[in-house]
Amino acid sequence: MTAECSGEWQSGHAWWSSSEATGGFGRMAKGRQLITALGDAVHPMSVMQRVTDRTLELMAPAFGVMVGLADDDGITYVAGSGNQEDLVGTRVQMGQSLSGLSIRSGEVLRSDDTEEDARVDLEACRRHFVRSLVCVPLQRDGRAVGVLAVNAPEPGVFSDEDVLTLTQLASFVTVAISSAFELHRVSAELVALGVDQRGGDVDDLEPTSAAQRYVMSVLTPGGASALDARARIEPVLLDPTLLSIAVQPVIDLASGEVFAVEALSRFGVEPIQPPDQWFARAHECDLGIALEVLAVRRAIAELPHLPDHVAMTINVGPLTVRSPLFAEALDQAPHDRLILELTEHTVVDDYPELIASLRSLRRSGLRVAVDDTGSGYSSLAHILKIAPDFIKVDRELTSGIDLDPVRRALVLALVMFAADTGAQIVAEGIETVEELAELRRLSVSYGQGYHLGRPSPAADLLATPRTLPPT
Repeated sequence: MTAECSGEWQSGHAWWSSSEATGGFGRMAKGRQLITALGDAVHPMSVMQRVTDRTLELMAPAFGVMVGLADDDGITYVAGSGNQEDLVGTRVQMGQSLSGLSIRSGEVLRSDDTEEDARVDLEACRRHFVRSLVCVPLQRDGRAVGVLAVNAPEPGVFSDEDVLTLTQLASFVTVAISSAFELHRVSAELVALGVDQRGGDVDDLEPTSAAQRYVMSVLTPGGASALDARARIEPVLLDPTLLSIAVQPVIDLASGEVFAVEALSRFGVEPIQPPDQWFARAHECDLGIALEVLAVRRAIAELPHLPDHVAMTINVGPLTVRSPLFAEALDQAPHDRLILELTEHTVVDDYPELIASLRSLRRSGLRVAVDDTGSGYSSLAHILKIAPDFIKVDRELTSGIDLDPVRRALVLALVMFAADTGAQIVAEGIETVEELAELRRLSVSYGQGYHLGRPSPAADLLATPRTLPPT
């Protein structure tokens, strides 16, 4: 139900009056970023939709639930679930339905068989396959202002206990909806205050007053923080030069040659933070995919500065892999020189879709690496599902491996696992000559770390002398 529909059910009730429709909703529309940060929790439409969704779950026999709000002339269906979902936004006359009779009388009404009940709109019931129907008036200050209606396609479905439960819930539903309207109105006034004070492009609004931040922190913890993150990240998306790329060599541990480089993002924007924090904050405010794709584009632009035989690994998360924006960024790139390093610090929510996206990329020559093996969510089950070309061993396993037999045993097991599955091991975080020697002894294929080469501009890679002798 959109704000434009609110005018149809505004007549005089305190919690959806005409000032609500023309003032509050209109002002809220002025600061879309602020309202996004506030989230759906306080939006009346969202609250009413959750009421119908949860009621449908609670009433096991039900096939549909509807909330209708009344004015002097009729009822507007403002939220619906199940077979009532398509009715949202429609309007009926008060005297043509059991819902209207429930509102006018202020009584809970039940029809055990609409085919034999003269009170119902029989044509509408047949159209929506309604044979059992319970209508509970929503009352505020002694006045019925709406209705909660539950239906099923078979006769005699709802018991006396079901009716009692719905009756008991009616007061809560009314308070929840009216409170949402009131919170929405107050939030709108605070947003409007910021609009009036600042003017300019209302889509670029930030929470400028202590009152606005207070409301956000109470209603949606983290909302103001998400806006702060958006305010820092959007300038980078608008000016790509604020994101630069450094590359760190990945060395073939047998030959000592540079096999590939890992593209690492660097942000020239205050506050100075590690790249992983930038990307984490970007995902918090729904800009994660956009920022990752920008980093990919900036990395691919560095390929001409590298020798033709050197590959490049690019870091992206599972959501980005499945995004059309990512596919577009790779469109003109030489796929056979790219290794997609799948970063994974959250659980993959859809493996079949992710694997399908990876399969398509692999057909074009792109190879896949799984990052952070040994930490986070990069379990062996994850590796088995992805079937990567490279398994990157996290620095937690690499650090001190020359001194720790447990680390040695784990890495050796991964080497054997990789050999059996057709993958190759890349050890990250190699810091000492002793760690390097032990990893070579364990037949690890590739390595990277400060001992082998620090991140630098791609153009400087050729100028860096090789310091690692072949085995």
